[in-house]
Amino acid sequence: MRKLLGLLLLVALSGGIFALARFRKDSDGKPILNVAEEVPLTVIVAVPERQEIVQLVQAPGEVEATLEVEIRSEIMARIDEMPVEEGDRVKAGDLLCRLNNDNLLAEVESGEARVRRLQASIADAEADLEQARRDHQRQLRLTEVDATSDKERMDYVTVLKKATAMLDMRKQELIEAECYVKRLKEDLKKTVIESPIDGIVSKLMAKLGEVVVTGTMNNPGTVVMTISDLSKMQVRARVDEVDVPLVKPDQPARIYLQADQQVAIPAKVIRVASKSTKEVGRDVVTFETLLEVMADDPRIRPGMTANVEIEVARKKDAITIPVEAIVHRMRKELPEEIVNKFEAKQSTKDLSERARAAQYIKVVYVLNDDKAQVRLIEPGIADTRLVELEDGVAMDDVVIIGPYRSLDQLKEGRKVSLPDDEKKKLAEAKKRGQQTSEGPHLAEGGDAENPKEAS
Repeated sequence: MRKLLGLLLLVALSGGIFALARFRKDSDGKPILNVAEEVPLTVIVAVPERQEIVQLVQAPGEVEATLEVEIRSEIMARIDEMPVEEGDRVKAGDLLCRLNNDNLLAEVESGEARVRRLQASIADAEADLEQARRDHQRQLRLTEVDATSDKERMDYVTVLKKATAMLDMRKQELIEAECYVKRLKEDLKKTVIESPIDGIVSKLMAKLGEVVVTGTMNNPGTVVMTISDLSKMQVRARVDEVDVPLVKPDQPARIYLQADQQVAIPAKVIRVASKSTKEVGRDVVTFETLLEVMADDPRIRPGMTANVEIEVARKKDAITIPVEAIVHRMRKELPEEIVNKFEAKQSTKDLSERARAAQYIKVVYVLNDDKAQVRLIEPGIADTRLVELEDGVAMDDVVIIGPYRSLDQLKEGRKVSLPDDEKKKLAEAKKRGQQTSEGPHLAEGGDAENPKEAS
């Protein structure tokens, strides 16, 4: 009963307020009380345009020579001669440095002397073997006439076997000594380091008189210098894991050096790494991507930092709108018609994609009789400013693109208003669109050579 009396009191109070607003007038004849009307949102708009759109993937990278060789010493020695300096141009076979070979020459001479000694030992062993054979043959003849004992005969057999084994041992020692001398002579050749390729000395790490060491398991060894072939250059870029599925070999690209951000250098993708890399202390996952520089530009030098733009998609005649026009709305905030249309499109996708898209829906708002009307869209490729619309917006629509605060408050049927300068821009944009649409190459659904049929 109390609830009923409270409800009647509330209705009576509301009726009294409206009656007071209707019958009591101010001096200007207007009601004293007014029910507040919805304030239109001030928005800015744009019209869809047909134009070429290019989707790019950007990534940082470093310039390097396609062919680059690190010159290291294969022996431990002191540098006695280095006729090149950093920046010098060299050809394959040119002398880069000469190492001290005094110790190796002495070892070669010692090894050759050992070879000669072993050759003499072999001659001596051959003579001993020949004598042992003669003694053995004499014992065999004496055995036939019972002029010797079995013990003496077996002793001479043993002497023959020892002489044969001694000769074989001396021959093996000779082979070992000859191989040792051969290895020494190969090391002697390594004291002269020559350039393996044509290029320039891009980096010089060792100095004249410095002792270079060979690499081991725990020590990489001394790098004497680096030779780079600057006739072919490449960029080693780091593409983010979000963009790497779009990057493919042979895609065109542009390189912007930090030294000159205004001039683009043409390039193309060579390959994309199949395994990611992760920098120590950072959670960013990237994939190493190699790009070949397609121009012979003297500004490009190894070690330079650069930004690359890889063209992953291009459309010549796409319907585009500014990218800021696309907003994400929760399903419960959209009309049932839009949600049903969205569900119909999602039926062709697998469950995981539907689950990811279940919460938010991509839509745009168009201007319709000073009110905002929501449209379900199907976006295509996009660049930094524009996005392609494959479905959802017609060329004669007016799309609301901002400001952000107004976009955030937009609902279906919400009143909106345009500033005077926006009205002027809209009229000019529509005029340009009508002039452009008269061209046969932009007509939809007809023959480009028959404008009447196309329209």
